[in-house]
Amino acid sequence: MALKEKGFHRIGWARRPEVRLRALESGALDEAAETAEEAVSRADITVFALPIPQILRFLDLCAPHFRPGSLVTDMGSVKGVICRKAEEALTPRGIVFTGSHPMAGTEKSGFDNAFPELYGNADAFLTPCSLTKESHLQTLEELWKAVGIRKTVRLDPETHDDLVAHTSHVLHIVASALALTILESDDPEEKARRFAGCATGFRDTSRIASSNPAMWREIIENNTPANLTALKNFEEKLRFLRKMIEKGDYDGFEREFARGKELRDSWVAYKAARM
Repeated sequence: MALKEKGFHRIGWARRPEVRLRALESGALDEAAETAEEAVSRADITVFALPIPQILRFLDLCAPHFRPGSLVTDMGSVKGVICRKAEEALTPRGIVFTGSHPMAGTEKSGFDNAFPELYGNADAFLTPCSLTKESHLQTLEELWKAVGIRKTVRLDPETHDDLVAHTSHVLHIVASALALTILESDDPEEKARRFAGCATGFRDTSRIASSNPAMWREIIENNTPANLTALKNFEEKLRFLRKMIEKGDYDGFEREFARGKELRDSWVAYKAARM
């Protein structure tokens, strides 16, 4: 959608024929291919926007069909496992793969929830592989900037996976834990009281708990070591705050709370300056 009228000819494929038809009718595609193999055989740049297990599957499935000299990327939230599969499946064929991860999204999924402004002013990570050259990175940077990405950052896959475990993945785990802790009760009356007692604070803090459970199972499963480290760091900070409360060290608690406020306010200002 965001590439419309940006000089790109958009050939797309989706598993369900009705989605392909709607994509054509809505102007999200210029052409709809009948198969993934047909789509990649005609593409100069292929972007896999699929769940992680399906990205891995289609890298193998499409490997013999990519256009010679073409560039392949993806939009997966984990890069290590995808880059390793791409190296295995594509590098022997001389097909260049470079991972991508636009840091943009909502808690909703599916074609009905797509909108062209999704990537506006966001960052995107690029993870080069063994055949990646500067020209390939520049091509992908041009692609992402065409859809509204403000800045691209180049990282190796392992650094990327550790980073997003801390900045994204652990947030979804914590949001789900908050929703379960606050709203779950075997007593219907207690549950009703908790529902009534939650307002905008709960809504804002728990929003991403409404994300697709299957998708997040796949993300966590494919980035387990980094997510365990991020969870350990969170648990240590939470334990530290709990001990302050247990000991009645409310001055210390206030200082920690102030540090958290200062850090978040700085992040908000950083984002606002980029708008």
